[in-house]
Amino acid sequence: MAATGDLTKRLKRAERLSAVQAQMRRAAEWELAAIQGDAAALEVDRAALLAALGGDSHGHLFLEAANRRLRSLAARATELEEAAARQTEAVREQSLAQKRAERGAERVAELLRQERERVEGIERLDGLAQRRDASLP
Repeated sequence: MAATGDLTKRLKRAERLSAVQAQMRRAAEWELAAIQGDAAALEVDRAALLAALGGDSHGHLFLEAANRRLRSLAARATELEEAAARQTEAVREQSLAQKRAERGAERVAELLRQERERVEGIERLDGLAQRRDASLP
């Protein structure tokens, strides 16, 4: 029965690890969503600036400022695209880690089930042997 207790502890650890991996995956997904939200807000800013430029003719200084702002927005968009790509990879890695942890927990649960069946079988055999011994004179 000591093996059953060890397997029970292993199962609990594996389940905790699986839960932690799920939390880490969710955190990575939230971070990716935040990056994507920043990228969407940046695109709104860019579209508004371009719409303003498309209107009336503006002075030379305004066009220079708008040009600098567009360059800044483009640089930030590139940064956000790179960050989103890195975060997408992090989400994928966290998902894989979670799946590994879940498979580990399933393997330990199966080992525990098999060990319990083995112990139950041994106990049945012991019970049969005791009844047989009791029936002998």
